[in-house]
Amino acid sequence: MTVPANRPAADRLLILGGGGMVGLQVAREAARELRPSEIIVSGLTSAEVDEAVSTLSSEAAEHGWKVRFSGAPGDIFLPASLQGKTRHELIADGLLFDQLFDDIFTPDPEAWKNSALVRLIEEHRPDVVVDCINTATAISYQDVYTTSRRVKVLLDRLEQEGAFPAEGIEPFVHSVRELLIAQGVPQIVRHILFLHQALRESAVRVYLKVGTTGTGGMGMNIPYTHSEDKPSATLLSKSAIGFAHTGLLFLLARTPGSEGESTGSQGAIVKEIKPGAMIGFKRLGLSHVRVAGASGRREPGYLVEPREEPLTEDLQPLKDGAEFRDFEGRRVPLRMVGADTGENGFFSIGEFQAITYPRQMEYVTPEEVARVVVLEILGSSTGRDVLSAIDGAITEPSYRAGILREHACREMLRLEALMAGGDDEVVPSIAVGHLGPPRLSKLLIEAFLLREATGSSTLESLLGFEPSRMLEHVEQYLEANPRVASLISTIGIPILRDVGGPTITRGPRLNIPVPSPDGSAIPLDGEAIERFGQAGWVDLRPGNFEIWRDRIRRLAESRPDIAAHGSASFEPSRYMSDLFIPGDVVGWILTNEVDDMGLVGHRLY
Repeated sequence: MTVPANRPAADRLLILGGGGMVGLQVAREAARELRPSEIIVSGLTSAEVDEAVSTLSSEAAEHGWKVRFSGAPGDIFLPASLQGKTRHELIADGLLFDQLFDDIFTPDPEAWKNSALVRLIEEHRPDVVVDCINTATAISYQDVYTTSRRVKVLLDRLEQEGAFPAEGIEPFVHSVRELLIAQGVPQIVRHILFLHQALRESAVRVYLKVGTTGTGGMGMNIPYTHSEDKPSATLLSKSAIGFAHTGLLFLLARTPGSEGESTGSQGAIVKEIKPGAMIGFKRLGLSHVRVAGASGRREPGYLVEPREEPLTEDLQPLKDGAEFRDFEGRRVPLRMVGADTGENGFFSIGEFQAITYPRQMEYVTPEEVARVVVLEILGSSTGRDVLSAIDGAITEPSYRAGILREHACREMLRLEALMAGGDDEVVPSIAVGHLGPPRLSKLLIEAFLLREATGSSTLESLLGFEPSRMLEHVEQYLEANPRVASLISTIGIPILRDVGGPTITRGPRLNIPVPSPDGSAIPLDGEAIERFGQAGWVDLRPGNFEIWRDRIRRLAESRPDIAAHGSASFEPSRYMSDLFIPGDVVGWILTNEVDDMGLVGHRLY
């Protein structure tokens, strides 16, 4: 496939996982074809980053690439404040664990500012980000299954004995902490939320993920696991996280940017390629093989003297290596010739032959993967962008559904009018809070109150009311219709007023703010009141009616002129009716106004 002549600018390229097999090859291909001024290689450790930068710099001098390679070591899945800490340290230390837990689970909207990924992008300001990290493996192989079983054993013991002996408390706390942060879905969701913020706050033009199927394109009966028994729930979790990652990237790719943008999250084009085979190989040769030790981590292996044991009623799969003598009385390293396949590990000749056999996993070279990556960055249609493929395959809104929408709405209005006349327990069908965030219910209620209180069903008639009169009529309507006020409070939406200071009319439960885990009160100040008022409280203060008056004016002015502009009149900023219909009005608001994430809601097709 040829490279487009009108190649887009990619002056600075950041490669996450740049020290790995695919990352290194992406750097080489990018240096040749994109010709950036700088390629930033990010990796987990300083040693692997330094080695990659040294290798690439030497190759640049040899081939005449006019590019500077720089390194950026660090763990993008840890907050900036915890860089350099091991997983064991984070779990063992209560204060460090609290920071890590909050990084994953806190509802604080400002938490992204401590993200190492966000800071990495802020510092280097790349035009293009290529993510070659095996994210699914990193998350799923924290092994939530083994940890869950261990916690269950400890809980059963606690239930049976009523208490732990002093020496049993620390293992229990350690295991529970390990379980809490081993959960895959919260980690991948948090990662994408932080990535979204990173793209919003930067000038990144393209973000491209090299993803994984989890099974190298094979099915659930895959005979290749990472030493677990088959079927491997951990391996299937890797596949689940890999495709959850794809689903979240699909949402990110369809997230509109600031007003007027339509290419992705804040202008960034989001893509993913997903190799469906083993990627290999990095090098062939002799290797000192690493085997799983007592801790579960892979360590350099040494031959042991095997011994016979009689089979009894039970069997201990894991024993202390110190119980076994060295082979022939000396430390003989476990060394053999094979293939280094990067993140997948070292394979013996037999293993490599089996996995690459036709109709098994087979394999694709990192050079081929890197070529697709660079062509996608350049805008070539390789057909390998998974997100574009999904976008083209999903079932879109239909003509039939659009026609039936009008019939359904008319029938519900007819039923409401019929039942309201004969059943005094039926309340107006405004909102129940099952559909969206509290802001949706808030806007629907406010729009309903404006229409019913003023008796105005058209935009033109509503424009005849000043904001102060709107407020006066709404208050009179609520006083005359206590059942409506009760409905609002019952579904968890408070009514905010300013009567010599801010007050709310509420029921037993509030949707906003989210209750704290321990049930304690939520701190409240002027800024919080404004935030909650915008996010999900019915706001009956004069300022909010000024906002509504401006909305109504914009709605009236946006009506399409079909005769003058034809089909071009039907675009998202236009409100199609001269009637003030609460549901339609709120749909228009959600499509055209900046939300609490700073985004407008134009649908991307």
